Amino acid sequence: MTIQLNAEQEQLVAQAIEAGLIRAPEEVVAAGMEAIRQRLAKLSTVAAVCPEDWSREFHEWVQGHPDTTPLLADESIDRESIYGSRGL
Repeated sequence: MTIQLNAEQEQLVAQAIEAGLIRAPEEVVAAGMEAIRQRLAKLSTVAAVCPEDWSREFHEWVQGHPDTTPLLADESIDRESIYGSRGL
């Protein structure tokens, strides 16, 4: 199989080689396949979770964050303080 790259893609491959991400242009396909494999694995993991489990895990995640963060004053988030004279 032959794959044709445009100039921008060739430049990106050259940058990846220069940065040490890959050693040769042929490794681009392997790296791309691995990225696709990982994305597919994430999709199948998300799809496999039933709504009840997802909701439970989400609520556990929410509860895992501290609730001691101070709230902003109303004046800090009103339109005038955000946009000033630009919003008129």
